[in-house]
Amino acid sequence: MPSSARSRATIGLAVYTTVVLLALALMLYGVPGALASDVRERPAPRSAVPANGTMSIEVPQGSSAEQIVVMLEKSGVVKDGEALRALLDFAGLSSKLQAGRYRFTTDLPPAEIVRVLAGGPNRPQVITFREGLRNEEIDALLQKEGIASRADWDAALTAAPEATFLSNRPDGASLLGYLLPATYAFDEKSTATSMVQAMLDAFRKQVTAEIVAAGRNRGMTLHQVVTLASIVEREAANATERPLIAAVFINRLVQDIPLQADPTVQFAVSRVPGNVKKFGYWKPGLTQADLKLESPYNTYLNRGLPPGPIANPGIDALKAVVNPAGVNYLYFVASPACDGTHLFAATLDQHNANAAKFNASACSKGN
Repeated sequence: MPSSARSRATIGLAVYTTVVLLALALMLYGVPGALASDVRERPAPRSAVPANGTMSIEVPQGSSAEQIVVMLEKSGVVKDGEALRALLDFAGLSSKLQAGRYRFTTDLPPAEIVRVLAGGPNRPQVITFREGLRNEEIDALLQKEGIASRADWDAALTAAPEATFLSNRPDGASLLGYLLPATYAFDEKSTATSMVQAMLDAFRKQVTAEIVAAGRNRGMTLHQVVTLASIVEREAANATERPLIAAVFINRLVQDIPLQADPTVQFAVSRVPGNVKKFGYWKPGLTQADLKLESPYNTYLNRGLPPGPIANPGIDALKAVVNPAGVNYLYFVASPACDGTHLFAATLDQHNANAAKFNASACSKGN
């Protein structure tokens, strides 16, 4: 390369490096002299990098900057370790990095990674458990956030202190159904035990004496209310339909008609060894063989309620069971609108007509 070209390349690299370092300094320390009103009104800065996924990294106590960089390289969070080392040195952070759990968006450039590290452990302060999850699915979320291992979670469920509202459960029943879905705050001291206790406390506070009494007036124990609510929760893709779906199942129970609820079959299928690995916890596209599976949870073969809940219902599903819609429906099928709603019917003829509408729709073909 001619000396003039080499000089231009060197100058170009120096300018590029200066720009990157200046940008990093601005991200870390802000703009000197910014107006207070500007600081208040400007939205919090966000990364321009698309959120292609996230990865949690636990930085052990006493880790050096070099060990952290190597850890990030091995995990795939950073591809240019040398650039990250240089930026950490420039920012004066190499000896100031904190131990703890960090969550990184994948494909971040080194400057953004420095920014995350500079902010300290960014373990989320809240975690949301949506309605209709099984305890194993809650465990997976806790593992993802680095709160608890599977062994810790299982031990916490087993050792949970007995409470009055749990005393109506059959012998040997688990806590499935009683871990109330909600958004929970947690910190570095949170454990599997404290999370189980928080969810049980939330259940006790929200499932009031009035709800329990309303269930009793319908001839249902709290355990039966929770069991039916878990089925309603899994069936109700649209939240507004919970009282309608609850009414269908209660009408069937009163008339001694099998519930024929697909989620109970999905639960039964998942209890067969090896099936969770094959199909997940909720197998899509149940077959005729699945509907004939011998299990106390198969409500196609067995009348009445299954032995216990199949998921953790939310408070609205529990309220729907004790205060269902005043309708005489006995059937429902997915709507051809493919929007998560259902078509309801009081007679088999009406139901067959609704089913024909769905089967003729693009929704039934997955389009």
